[in-house]
Amino acid sequence: MTDFSTIKKLFGITEPNGFTENEIKIVKDIFGALPKVFIDYYTELGKIEELNNTQDSLNKPDQFQYFKHEDYLIFYCENQRVCVWGIHKDDLLNPNPPVYMSYDEKEWNLETETLIEFFTAMAYLQAGFALEYTAECFYEIEDQDLNFIAKNYKNKGVSFTKWIEGVSFYGNHEDEVIIVMSNNQLFYSSRSQEHFMELDKVLSKLGTEF
Repeated sequence: MTDFSTIKKLFGITEPNGFTENEIKIVKDIFGALPKVFIDYYTELGKIEELNNTQDSLNKPDQFQYFKHEDYLIFYCENQRVCVWGIHKDDLLNPNPPVYMSYDEKEWNLETETLIEFFTAMAYLQAGFALEYTAECFYEIEDQDLNFIAKNYKNKGVSFTKWIEGVSFYGNHEDEVIIVMSNNQLFYSSRSQEHFMELDKVLSKLGTEF
């Protein structure tokens, strides 16, 4: 199985909760071959609502019939369907393929180099809204604030490159995330009250609330 330990530690997931082989077969019957990471994610984590549907949405197997595209397997949608993410049909035999993003389902741009990177980045983004302790507002920060974050917090190593022109993730603990948008908007959350208070004590003093 694919290693989803980063995602599981972030959300405190201890037991698998995914779709059955028969449910995933619905997708296979539409698209043919499916990437190994795709199958493993749907099997192990696909039914965890706070991970997959708090902000944006992982398509459930019975929804794929409504997301048919000539060239892409569309599997994730922004919450108002401003954009979608998909895997190109030529990459379906790749166990860990790149993921592309599109605003209009006509022009597609590379979002992440691998599917595991996408699922991890999306987990961090969902965590910003889903974890128990979450900043109650966004902060607008300046470049010096961003430099401070980069110096004092570990880069999580995954990002979105195209969605809203880029999103980066930071944090020193496995159960927390600091989310920085390309327009220098900031918010943060943690599963631990202690770690959230540590974040909030510092980050709430950066920038301007809105």
